Amino acid sequence: MGFFSRLFGLDMPTPTPLTDNSGRRIVTEEKVEQKIPLPGNPFFTNAPEHWPLITDEFLSSNKEFSNNFDEKTGDIILRKRMFMVNSLVLIGKLNEWLSKKTSKKVENDYGGSLLENTDKYATSLCIDKVFEKGIFKTNGIVIDDYKKYAVLLFDRPESIHYINKVKEYFLKEGFEDLIYYAVTDPNTVEENEKEVEFETFSINSFNLDKEKQTLEDSKYKEYKLWWNGEQNISFDQSELLPVLKEYHTNCADCYSYILGKFSYALKLSNDDTRIALPDYDELIITGPENVDIIMTLSKKSGINFHFRAIPVFENYRNNFIKTFALLCKDLKQQVVEQNFDRDPFFVDPIWLDQLVNVVKNNDEIHSFSLIKEGLFDNRLN
Repeated sequence: MGFFSRLFGLDMPTPTPLTDNSGRRIVTEEKVEQKIPLPGNPFFTNAPEHWPLITDEFLSSNKEFSNNFDEKTGDIILRKRMFMVNSLVLIGKLNEWLSKKTSKKVENDYGGSLLENTDKYATSLCIDKVFEKGIFKTNGIVIDDYKKYAVLLFDRPESIHYINKVKEYFLKEGFEDLIYYAVTDPNTVEENEKEVEFETFSINSFNLDKEKQTLEDSKYKEYKLWWNGEQNISFDQSELLPVLKEYHTNCADCYSYILGKFSYALKLSNDDTRIALPDYDELIITGPENVDIIMTLSKKSGINFHFRAIPVFENYRNNFIKTFALLCKDLKQQVVEQNFDRDPFFVDPIWLDQLVNVVKNNDEIHSFSLIKEGLFDNRLN
């Protein structure tokens, strides 16, 4: 019995020989844990290496749906529903991964671009991102280690050339990257000159919460039509002024059509029948990206939008107004081409020129609103 066996009163196990009878070294076989492969095929993606592997298995459930459930535009409605379902699953998987990674439940929003979010990790699905050329629909947004990523799912072939075009818009908005999940490898899809597809505002772009219809919340005191921003640009030199002039000129004799569409979108009326401007009114509405906006209505200054005057909303404000101007331009063109009736009451956009002069001659004005409670010049509303 060896020394250690005598010391501890134990029999030592027979040592495993390092060589066999022929003298060859014996290599011990290590047990390798077998991982069960995920169902479906992995997406083609440019996701960061530390992000989870996601397969297309959930897309197979799309085949179980039928477009016979609606007598109207069945295929369009089907695509919209599938977009929502697929977004829910895809962003849900990424949210689940972030929650495991951080060992806590990560915020998962619906429809919000997380503009004011300061969390290290967060997700949001079905985002209508507002750009200066219109709305672009994303499947979601992921914040990973404070970095913001847009997420797009391509269940139909799309070229990397087009995807990179879309990516440029998001990079200019401060996103870290645009992450795609594609069934077909985008690098194998033939390039084409397809332009990025933007949409204008629709009846689904706005909501009205009746419980919010009060300006008692202190944050609403921060809402302005214009503020000089971080670059300290004067109103007469701002990129916003020509856009305001354009849409107010186009709408001057047809505000009733715009207001009718808003009333329908906000579920204040059963259709988009024309509605005349009131002497003055204001509404707190929720626009794309779940942003609260104060809309003022007036026979003096027409329809105007006010946003929280903090840096994170400056670009959103500009993009929103530019998209609204495109909507007004299209509407005015329809009114002219189809010879629709004009409004009996004309809202002269000259008030904007008067506003420019007031602001220009007062160095102490760095922001303003047309909300009556904070109006600096009663002639404006």
